[in-house]
Amino acid sequence: MQAPGHSDTVLVVDDEPDSLRMLTTILEKAEMSVLVATSGEAALELLNNIVPDLILMDAVMPGMDGFETTQKIKARPATASIPVIFMTGLTESEHVVEAFEVGGVDYVRKPVDLKELLARVRVHMAQGRAVHASITSLDATDRLILATDAKGKLLWCTPRAEQAITRVSPGWRGGEGSLPPEVRSQIEK
Repeated sequence: MQAPGHSDTVLVVDDEPDSLRMLTTILEKAEMSVLVATSGEAALELLNNIVPDLILMDAVMPGMDGFETTQKIKARPATASIPVIFMTGLTESEHVVEAFEVGGVDYVRKPVDLKELLARVRVHMAQGRAVHASITSLDATDRLILATDAKGKLLWCTPRAEQAITRVSPGWRGGEGSLPPEVRSQIEK
């Protein structure tokens, strides 16, 4: 379910005009708004201004490829929770693994089965909205909560936790991704 006046928005990142045309047509027929970027750099620039509900990412593009682009998207707090579905002709399992390691939620091989892709888009968009709603709910609790990965990298924290960390380490900024040493040492105990 979506908010009144809100259309599901998909960012398609692909350097092939035929793929862009085909994907735009099928997504618009499904009543989704489509944003287009023809390079990784263009996608990152667009994400400075607009946050889509989902990203369809071509893995192989000139310049910054889809893997590097996704890694940069996931490193930004404002875009980290956007689901990214990779679309590519690469078939080696190492490419599938890399797609998931950089933050992709799914991997579709080209040529794409459009009905299957649309089903995957809808499922991941619904899951993305659920994650966003959970984060918003936790933020609203005014509790001190944070999440880290196994290496201590900060994945997410509530505004109150961010304030507490800043009190302990005044120079720290939430978007940095790593916790200051004085906080990290307490968590590792």
